[in-house]
Amino acid sequence: MKKQTKNYLVNIVFFLTLLFEIVSGFVLWLIIPKGGGGGRYDSSEEVFIWNRNVWIDLHDWFAVALLIAFVIHLILHWKWIIFMTKKILKGEF
Repeated sequence: MKKQTKNYLVNIVFFLTLLFEIVSGFVLWLIIPKGGGGGRYDSSEEVFIWNRNVWIDLHDWFAVALLIAFVIHLILHWKWIIFMTKKILKGEF
């Protein structure tokens, strides 16, 4: 597989996991109320597609996937990061 194709695929996965993290974060924050009694909904009740517990699990697992995509992204661009860091520290940038 070409390096450009690898970078593209990693960036797409990175973007999609980040997008889901943002959406699920807003769903948990604004749409589904927190549990703990006194709320309008039981935490096991489906409010927005899934119940709160499923949203929390998905949010957590997509965070793990986002971290993995980030690490792979860093590995693929490590030489460039080192090159640019040296260039900036030498004052060539």
